[in-house]
Amino acid sequence: MFAARQAKSVPAAPAWFEAVIRESLGQNSWRLDDGRSARQAVSCLVTPEPGDRVLLVATASGECFVLHVLARVDGCRATLAVPGADAVSIRQAEVDIAATRSIALRAAGDVEVTSVQGTLSLNARQLFASAAESLVQTARTYVGQVEQFLLDARQFLRLHGEQAMITARQDAKIDAERISLG
Repeated sequence: MFAARQAKSVPAAPAWFEAVIRESLGQNSWRLDDGRSARQAVSCLVTPEPGDRVLLVATASGECFVLHVLARVDGCRATLAVPGADAVSIRQAEVDIAATRSIALRAAGDVEVTSVQGTLSLNARQLFASAAESLVQTARTYVGQVEQFLLDARQFLRLHGEQAMITARQDAKIDAERISLG
């Protein structure tokens, strides 16, 4: 007559602990110093390295996740990556990236830098630009100020404009096997 009450099983609370990463098992998985394995949590953006002291959580289902890298030997490189993600976006009103030595941007495909309404400034002691095939520059107004300007075209050089003016304070020289004017 009375329905038997079924005891509800209460899942075990997650267990938090520290460990040291012993080795990488590949695919964002790590062997810990106690022999267990753990996966890198999506929210753990610093990729663990062997020797790192990490904070982990063991879930009720028995899975173990690296949540944070707590300590690493000073002077080591850190890699930021989101496990399982194909792309990463940073969306903020302002983003500032600063380095005391160097910054490198690399891609096997395209790289795009766009300033829709603002100014794009490149400032350097030396600036090198090279393209394996084509270099195209388009602007409504182009102003260049240099102390010396050397241009070497191996096959063909064309300068064209509605009006063209060449001025020199001292000498203007045209040297060729044949010169055609007009």
